[in-house]
Amino acid sequence: MSLRPFCVPAGRRRAGALLECPGRWESRFGGFLERESERERSRVKVLVAGGNGQLGLELAELLPDRGHEVAALSRRELDITDAGAVDGALEEHAPEVVVNAAAFTNVDLCETEMEAAYAANALGPRNLARACERWGASILHVSTNYVFDGGQDRPYEPFDAARPVSAYGRTKLAGEEHVMRLTNRWSVVRTAGVYGRGHNFVRTMLRVAAGRDVLKVKDDEFVSPTYARDLAEGIIQIVEAEGYGLYHLTNAGSCSWYEFTREIFRLRNVETELVPIPGSEYPLPAARPANGVLSSLGSPRLRHWQEALADYLEREAATAAARG
Repeated sequence: MSLRPFCVPAGRRRAGALLECPGRWESRFGGFLERESERERSRVKVLVAGGNGQLGLELAELLPDRGHEVAALSRRELDITDAGAVDGALEEHAPEVVVNAAAFTNVDLCETEMEAAYAANALGPRNLARACERWGASILHVSTNYVFDGGQDRPYEPFDAARPVSAYGRTKLAGEEHVMRLTNRWSVVRTAGVYGRGHNFVRTMLRVAAGRDVLKVKDDEFVSPTYARDLAEGIIQIVEAEGYGLYHLTNAGSCSWYEFTREIFRLRNVETELVPIPGSEYPLPAARPANGVLSSLGSPRLRHWQEALADYLEREAATAAARG
């Protein structure tokens, strides 16, 4: 079956205008669209904002492996809230594509540091989109499942109405809208439950379990945990295909945070007792969507979250062994 991605055609800047775009596409096993021949793929110059984060680290490693040129800039090297710095970076590096992997991701802290969250999650993408339009680059902006309220009983599709219930979700949605309105060649990639190199849920659960006999974890919030390396692979597919538009990109399948933790412990032979609890027993400053599962409709298909988790833990163990 032949599918087309959702995108906004040239000249249309209205957020939410999800229309088919023309181009040479064909379906492949796995469900995503790619150019007719891999041999036609050309070398792309990519600038990654947030290059020292979990996703940025994977993009910086995988893009050159695919034959692309990458400048992965950390926050110290590029503060996206500084419009002048953004404009200067695009002038210096002359990228064809900018991937925005930079964000204020502490969901609870966003509630009390709203100005900083808005600067990073909304004004930063605005600055990048304006600069991309000025310098003739396309932009791929990474967003979140937290733009949804979690109230429906099926996975969220790209064209479902966004209704964020937290400051984090509101600022990320504002960033999406800036990108969609300020430039023509845009992609917005929503994802969820990302883990990789650096601080993440998997490492936190393993660390906490080491000092406890019993651990309580929420069992009424659902997500598709996503390995940052797989997310990077999917993003590179979108970049190579010039697949402008709105995407939902997560590992396949879904689980509660309790089920995710149970699988982590099973794979690592952790004997700490796990107890499922409702989210009401673990109140946090920011509300979370009960259903945070995203539909992969029209997006690259990534492997199942359990397979990805096993791969991640194997890599983590190999890295730890190599360090002695």
